[in-house]
Amino acid sequence: MIKVLDVYRSLLRRISEFENCSEFASLLIVLILQDLPVGEEVAIREWEKPYLCHYTLDRLFSFSIFTARVLSVGDPVHHTNGTTQKCM
Repeated sequence: MIKVLDVYRSLLRRISEFENCSEFASLLIVLILQDLPVGEEVAIREWEKPYLCHYTLDRLFSFSIFTARVLSVGDPVHHTNGTTQKCM
């Protein structure tokens, strides 16, 4: 799990230079595991940047849905029905 988050943080750091992703990426970089060591930086070709941005944000969205379902109280089968209990 920590390795996955480190990869996301590294990818978000790399896409933070993109104009349309920079604000979102900078917020996430601050929030996601600030104390982990930074992975190796890899040069990105210009034509890969939009694809990398879309891919990373799509994976992060999927990961957040997965995490919310795993950490949510109640039966995961019924999570989409809005029947989960709320913690008090």
